[in-house]
Amino acid sequence: MLTYGVTDIQNKPSLIKAIDVAEIIDKRKHTTLGYFISSKYDELIKPIIEKIDREEKLAKLKKLKQHQDLEFAELGVDDGIK
Repeated sequence: MLTYGVTDIQNKPSLIKAIDVAEIIDKRKHTTLGYFISSKYDELIKPIIEKIDREEKLAKLKKLKQHQDLEFAELGVDDGIK
């Protein structure tokens, strides 16, 4: 995979047309900003991204449900003594 800096792309925008898959980095901060994937790979990548999104959402919902179940369990404990 090729690596391109933000400045490289700003100075020569036509690079984007030549890139298939590349890592975009900020050389000043030494951090990865993300990855660029050409639109010609949309059909291959889109189902994978959607599957990952669904799995992440399901995991969040399960965690939220567990948290709510604990809250209701704490509120629901009533021994009837006043």
